[in-house]
Amino acid sequence: MEQPQPLTILIADDNPVDRLLLASILRQFGHKVILAVDGRDAVEKFDAKTVQLVCLGITMPHKNGWEVAEDIQCITGDLFIPIIFLSGVVDAVALSNCLRVGGADFISKPYNTALITTKLNTIVRLLVMRRTLEEQRDAMALYNQQLLNEQDVAKVVYENITHSNCLNDSALSTFHYGTHTFNGDVILAAYKPNGGMHLLLGDFTGHGLSAAIGALPLADIFFDWTKKGFLMRQIIPEINARLKGILPTNMFCSAAFIDIKVNDKSIEIWNGGLPDLLFFSQQSDRPIRFASKNLPLGILSPELFECRIDPVSFSSGDRIMAFSDGVYEALDGAGTMFCDSVLPPLYKGEIRAEESVDWLMAQLQQEDVLDNPHDDISCLSVRLDPAIGIDSSRHLVSKAHHEAPADFSFDYVLHADSLRNTDPLPYVLQILTTVPGLSRFSSQIFMILSELYSNALEHGVLKLSSAKKDSSDGFSSYYEERERTLANLTEGFVKISVKVTSDRQHRLLVLYVEDSGVGFDFHRASYDTSNTELLYNRGLGLLHRLCSKLEFSKGGRAVSAHYCWQVGEES
Repeated sequence: MEQPQPLTILIADDNPVDRLLLASILRQFGHKVILAVDGRDAVEKFDAKTVQLVCLGITMPHKNGWEVAEDIQCITGDLFIPIIFLSGVVDAVALSNCLRVGGADFISKPYNTALITTKLNTIVRLLVMRRTLEEQRDAMALYNQQLLNEQDVAKVVYENITHSNCLNDSALSTFHYGTHTFNGDVILAAYKPNGGMHLLLGDFTGHGLSAAIGALPLADIFFDWTKKGFLMRQIIPEINARLKGILPTNMFCSAAFIDIKVNDKSIEIWNGGLPDLLFFSQQSDRPIRFASKNLPLGILSPELFECRIDPVSFSSGDRIMAFSDGVYEALDGAGTMFCDSVLPPLYKGEIRAEESVDWLMAQLQQEDVLDNPHDDISCLSVRLDPAIGIDSSRHLVSKAHHEAPADFSFDYVLHADSLRNTDPLPYVLQILTTVPGLSRFSSQIFMILSELYSNALEHGVLKLSSAKKDSSDGFSSYYEERERTLANLTEGFVKISVKVTSDRQHRLLVLYVEDSGVGFDFHRASYDTSNTELLYNRGLGLLHRLCSKLEFSKGGRAVSAHYCWQVGEES
């Protein structure tokens, strides 16, 4: 016979013979017994911390067994302590009342030892099972709380990584709704060291943490490479290679990358798998649509990946807008996708550009999409302006009044193979920003360097004419020709020489850039930057304004730019 585990049992019965007989039987099995002579005595002796089982007679003075059962249940609350009723009465009404007040079982008199043993074993198994369930419940609650705490920490880290950008720039308008704490949509924005901004709207496959985790390496590359001055066409392949290497085969990132170039008032657009981007030109009645020309990031190997980019010039006040699949494929009240039922007025130019984001959000709210999203929803809009990102670096670098002097120089010569495949500017800038005090001026230095290098490469080596950029169409043609000519380049060179000198208070940086072209008549060069509507030929005026001295030589094939700063000077 299986022996029950020892319990502490309260027995309440006004019949002393039955009470003592049952106590004697239970003690034989090793149980501890507490005796009560009536219902009131039972309630007074009940202790929820020690008593594990209650045996109640039904008819007792002061309180009957059913009333005692209700009092005990009020005391125990959610704690489970089984109650067994004792009675010689076996009518259906009495048994029904026992069950109604929460009785777990019924023992009839006269007592049968074998029957009591069986019922106690059942009660013990029930208690063990109940205790196991409570322990598992408590463990699950603790695990869930730990999971929530870890999720909160991970969310802070995630937001610090993906939001450490310039999304608060007044030129930007965004909204973002996720279906989970973590989601697969990400909006990134970062100022470039030479002015302007990089923007990325990404939409990873799936939802939740598994989708969001891919955003971390993406954001890391985006911010780090933008800060170092890498171009969009260099950053995108790097992100693709990283995601291809770490994501599972069924996971990728549809994305749109926008490069705002304030020097020549243009933007470059890369769309890999997102809905059409909309460019709202003030010269056009309806937005220009930039459809996806690339596969999403993380699908192709680095060897097969290509960057198909759309260039377009802009005027102050033009806008560019992008949104994720969550908007395009959202369902209206009739079950029709937004791309067919809601977005057509936007595509037709019936919505004012400056109101497009608010209008789109209103449509999502009206169709009850935001309260019941089936996908992550993100939207990004930029009011284009040549002042975006100018002097942004001054807020990022602390002043240093004790700047060690520096004197060094180096030459960097790029021949045809390197010109086709390498952008030297981030590397040169990285060296220059190690000069004490010069990092505060990295924006201006990069602007000077990029202008000198672009002139040497495009006009010197590739022999392109700026006059081709006199219209929006010509602008696109210019860059298409640039890409085509550069890809086929077999000869030519660009030489970059850097020299830094210093004395106690003054510092001087001399950038010398020479190319293999035929030169130009620099005596007729214009340094006028007053015509802000001109889409080209403003670079020399910019250089003239930033540099203390600008000197051409070798028939216009070489130029030296002198940049001075003082110890402790702010940018």
